Amino acid sequence: MKPVLIFGKFDILHPGHMSFIKYAQPFGSVTVVLESDEAIKRINNFLPTQSEIIRQKSLKRMGLDVYLRHQETLGELLNIFKPEIVCLGYDQNYLKRELTNIAASTKPSWKIVYAPSLKPELFKASKLRSIIDDKLAGIYLLDKPKGANSFKVVSILRKVLNIKKVGFSGTLDPLATGLLILATGRATRLLDWFHGLEKTYEAKIVFGQTSATYDLESEIVINNQAKVFTKKTLEAILNKFLGKQSQRVPIYSAKKVQGQKLYEAARRGKVVEAPLTNIEIYSLKIKKFNYPELNLEVKCSAGTYIRSLAYDLGQSLGTGAVLADLRRTQIGPWEVGQALTIDKITKTSLADCRRNPQEFIDYFNGIS
Repeated sequence: MKPVLIFGKFDILHPGHMSFIKYAQPFGSVTVVLESDEAIKRINNFLPTQSEIIRQKSLKRMGLDVYLRHQETLGELLNIFKPEIVCLGYDQNYLKRELTNIAASTKPSWKIVYAPSLKPELFKASKLRSIIDDKLAGIYLLDKPKGANSFKVVSILRKVLNIKKVGFSGTLDPLATGLLILATGRATRLLDWFHGLEKTYEAKIVFGQTSATYDLESEIVINNQAKVFTKKTLEAILNKFLGKQSQRVPIYSAKKVQGQKLYEAARRGKVVEAPLTNIEIYSLKIKKFNYPELNLEVKCSAGTYIRSLAYDLGQSLGTGAVLADLRRTQIGPWEVGQALTIDKITKTSLADCRRNPQEFIDYFNGIS
């Protein structure tokens, strides 16, 4: 295998580090040149949050060869390891300059490849260090009731905890219920990490009717021409919706087109074409079916509109359909059964169910 060299401090491992490492691994056998505590203090005038022993052990647990760099120059390291490939991260311009200078005076046996950037503002040890040190930082799993919008839950936490900085990941419509992940303090910086996680929903779909909003929030139109279909027919159609695909965003949604929310344009009677979005549906499981009602478990990617899925199913079956009920039961590995219901929220119950941000940082390290 080709010898590959990567460099870094790798202080408080995070998804940016993992993405960088995983990008480098297909090129060959990776050796990590890890900056020692002494080198970091000498060059950057601070000590890392985690010692070189901990950082070295973390990388070795991933099956990587690790070389602890003290005062060796880049040229000396290239002579020691004789790499065919040097992989650089998005913020390693200083290494790029050094390698360019070395290449100008010698005939290099290596080439440089660049790992893609993954929102660098999210993936810096200094950012994570400030989250871990923040006493107000916490993650909460809450079960949103029907009728309340996601921002209402935020306002409840602000009031009970007396904290201004509260946010959530993954909006739920007022008529939907289920798992909502919230964060307080500097842990709100982690919320973007949750967006890409797989979601699981339990959806109640009613065939033989349609609405402009694809659910029960607008006037229902009954399709008197709809024909009853069998479970076997339904299963065949459901199979066609599995996998990666483009889905049309509902016209009554908060999705912005040309700076305007779609539902605002729709309510004014303005004709705007709803955009397509790329999604993936991993599984569709029939929990109960008795025409015209279907209880369906949906495992899907972020950005999937279950209302659109209901509409598309109705069109494919020639009956029309609306989403009558929706409950989010899971986000990644976190389930609604672990969540606190809104009526049980007190300062004490929130303290009991508060989760340390480190738990989530560690989780994302393992899946990125």
